Amino acid sequence: MSLGTLEREWQPFTPCPCGCGVVAGKLSMKTGHVIGCKCRSCIGLRNRRKGQKNQALSHRRLGGQGFTPTNEESARAYDVKVSIQPEHKTGEQVPKSFDKFVSTEWFRRALSQAERAIPAGSGALAAVTIRSQFCIIDIRRKP
Repeated sequence: MSLGTLEREWQPFTPCPCGCGVVAGKLSMKTGHVIGCKCRSCIGLRNRRKGQKNQALSHRRLGGQGFTPTNEESARAYDVKVSIQPEHKTGEQVPKSFDKFVSTEWFRRALSQAERAIPAGSGALAAVTIRSQFCIIDIRRKP
């Protein structure tokens, strides 16, 4: 069934043609599903689009120029040449929620992915950027 046929059969404000049950007034030209469809393929496309947007924003904020690398693992490390004024916190001053976040499986996998992408002998530090606003850098020395 082509997209043109689908458009003729589907009426606005009726459920999505894929059967997910979402009701909307417009079909996406790209997928043929309603805007906001909850099927796995539409969720995957939205996640990919958001991830690439965040990657492009981080690329610019970290000083990257030119095109945004489509595969962040194949990109070069960023030389962040800025002066920082760190505020050192330890013990009870650090919120428990931060410790909990850093110990999550999600963060551990993200940091591991960054470590594996570092070329041998480069000396780069693994880091995880969150929402293109915060960068958590692992400054521990590796044995």
